[in-house]
Amino acid sequence: MPGRTRGARRRNAVAAAACVVVLGAAVSACTADPAPHPDAGPYESPPPAVAGHALRAFTADSWWNTPVPANAPSNPRADQILQYMRTAKEAGDGCLRLAGTEGNAWGQPVYWAEPGDPSYDVQLPSGQDLPELHDLRIPVSAEAADNNDGSMTIFDVERGYTVAFTNAEYDRGSDSWKAAGATVTYLASNGLDVRTGQSSDPRNKGSHRGNNGAVMMARVDEVTAGQIAHVLKVASGPEVSKRHVFPMVGSDGSSKDPAAPPQGLRFRIKPSVDLTRMNLDPQALVIATALQDYGFYIGDSSGVTALKLEDTRTEGRGQMWSTPATALCGLPLSPEYWDVLPEGYQPPPPA
Repeated sequence: MPGRTRGARRRNAVAAAACVVVLGAAVSACTADPAPHPDAGPYESPPPAVAGHALRAFTADSWWNTPVPANAPSNPRADQILQYMRTAKEAGDGCLRLAGTEGNAWGQPVYWAEPGDPSYDVQLPSGQDLPELHDLRIPVSAEAADNNDGSMTIFDVERGYTVAFTNAEYDRGSDSWKAAGATVTYLASNGLDVRTGQSSDPRNKGSHRGNNGAVMMARVDEVTAGQIAHVLKVASGPEVSKRHVFPMVGSDGSSKDPAAPPQGLRFRIKPSVDLTRMNLDPQALVIATALQDYGFYIGDSSGVTALKLEDTRTEGRGQMWSTPATALCGLPLSPEYWDVLPEGYQPPPPA
C-alpha cells in the first residue's frame, strides 16, 4: 500500500468507540491539506448499541453475516490460489497483515452521525448521484484516512444507512465535503449492491464495486466486545484477476494468471485450526476467530495483502490497537491453515 507524504494534520477529534447492532431481525501531487472543520472539538457522541452488543449491520441471513459451515465445499483450485497468494509478486510474507496498527496509516476511520451534526451536500464526480449525499450528516471532527485512498466510513443509524468514501476531503473555506467515490448501503437490508440482482433494497449502490462501508474494517468496539460477527474485506497484494464473482459487481484487477483470485472470492481459516494454540494476542484472536467463522473476501487491491483495522488515530483517539501488523502471520496463506470457497459461494442461511 504505497502512501503519499501529506502535511501534518491538526487532530482535534476524540471519536467515540464505534459500535454495530443487528438491524432488522473508499495520488495526486502534494498540496496543502484541507484544514479541519472550524467548529471541530471533542467528538463525544456515544456509538449506538443494542442490548450491550456492538452494532451489526444488515440482516442476520445476509451473505455478510452468515457463517461458513464446517463442511463447506472447497474451491477445486484452492491449492493453486493459495500458492499464488503466498508467493506471487507483492505477496510479502505470504500472510494476511493488519493495516492500521502500529504506525501504519492504512486503517479506516469510522464516524457515527447523530442529530445536531451538520449536514452536507457532498460533491461527487459527474455521473455519481446518491440522494443521501445531498443531505449527509458528518460529525464536525471527521477526517478521512491520511493516505492516498482518503477512505472513511460514516454510520447514520437513525437514518438507517452507512456510507463508504474514497478520497473524502473537507474544505474549510467553503465548509464543504467532496469525494472521488461513495457507496450507500442500508443497514436493515441484506447489504448487497443492487447490481447483484439480489439486493433487498434498491438504494444500495455506489462506486465501490459491491463493497460496503460496514465490513471494510475490523472495528475496535467489536473486538473489545469479543466478537466480529460478519465477513471482512481484504485487499490483495498480488494482482487479482480482472474477473469478479458474487457479491462483487466489478474488479480493479488486471491479472490473466489462472491462479489469480477474482474479486469477491471468499477464504476462511480452516475449522480444524485450533486458534487457542496459535499464541495470538487477545485482539488478534478475536479477528482470527471471525476469519474462521465468517472468513474474508477479496474486495480490493493493494501493495500487500491486508485487512484494515479501524483508524482510531485519525479519529483522534490515539492508537487503540496493541496487536502488531504481523499478528496473523503464524497463519500463512497455505492449505494447512486456509480454505478457499467456490466462486460465488453463498453459505446456507441460518436455521
